[in-house]
Amino acid sequence: MKTALALVVGVVIGVVVWLLGVPGEWAVVLAVPPTAFAVLVSRLPRATDVLWVSAPPPPASISTGHASTLASRLEEAADDPRRYDERFRARLERLGIAGGMPDPKTLAEKLRRVE
Repeated sequence: MKTALALVVGVVIGVVVWLLGVPGEWAVVLAVPPTAFAVLVSRLPRATDVLWVSAPPPPASISTGHASTLASRLEEAADDPRRYDERFRARLERLGIAGGMPDPKTLAEKLRRVE
């Protein structure tokens, strides 16, 4: 569609130049460069188009970042018990969650109370 519009612009340029008194052959010669430029521009990808995207919303609180970090570390700890011992046992004991890893519902409830 854009290419057809560019060609129509070229024909209009040629007709306008011809109506101004230029011979037909010269009108065509003078209309070809702007037409070629218009076709070229119509076929270019829109790599320079501006993408209007709103800024990301600020996190609700500092606990948002901690929760995502905790989830990834708990996933790692499930695969490697040594990591659980190194990273979480002392921290969970300070929070009042002693012993082995509680089931997920109990852990979520206790962490919610700590928050």
